[in-house]
This record gives sequence, structure tokens and C-alpha cells, in this order.
Amino acid sequence: MSVASAASQVNLDFLINDLGFRQVSNTSIFQKDHFFVISPSVQNKSNSFELGDSLMKKYNPEKDEGYLLIRIKDKFLMAKLHSFQRKMMTEETEKSTKSKPSFWKFNVIESINPKIVNSEDRTLAYKIQAPSTKQLISFFNK
Repeated sequence: MSVASAASQVNLDFLINDLGFRQVSNTSIFQKDHFFVISPSVQNKSNSFELGDSLMKKYNPEKDEGYLLIRIKDKFLMAKLHSFQRKMMTEETEKSTKSKPSFWKFNVIESINPKIVNSEDRTLAYKIQAPSTKQLISFFNK
């Protein structure tokens, strides 16, 4: 098993076993009660990840409490999905290819105050929380 797939498995185990989510098909979407979580895989060398338009279309902010939950190395980063979407996923920064539907690409900047930067427009940055696994378990199991 590659390092990336091993890390992905750890993330999957945590979301399902510790947080009580169920994975939607074979996607990075997880649901539980009124929670809707997108947990993309982060490419370790570049700290980058993508969010596709097809995933975002499954999110209904009127009905669901949405979160972006990113595992990077041994920690998690979390943001409210709706505010992240409004600020970081603009039409101007949307990408697409012949083989891939519309998507946005981001980089995680690790620091004391971590943030996510849009790869197409590096002036678009979003400060993100870094809760502990204990805080996540408490939050999603309230």
C-alpha cells in the first residue's frame, strides 16, 4: 500500500469509526444526521487538493451543516463549507479539462495559523481551524 493510500485509509477509519460518518459511494463526501463533510485527500509533497463541482453540487447549505475537513500529515484542518465555497470557489478560478469536469485547486499553507490558498489566484486565502482529534470527536458527536 502506498503512503498516500495508507494516509487515506487512516482518514477513512477516523471519519467512519471515530466520528460516525458514512461515506457516500466512493467519494470524499461523508454524511451523518445534518452534517455534510467533504474530506479531500491532500497530496503530501505539494500540500494541494482539489474540489470538484460535481461534489459541491451534492451540498445543500439550506439543509446541511457543511464542513471541509482536511487531513494533512498528523493533523486535521476544518472550515465551514459554505463560507469557504463563497470566498474561495469563484468562477474566475474554476478549472476544467477535456477529461475532467470543473474543479478548483488549493494549497494548504502550514503555519501557526494555517490557511488555504487558491492555486489559480494566490491572493485568495482562507484562514482555517486546526482542531484536535478530541475536539472533532466532541463536535461531531454532540
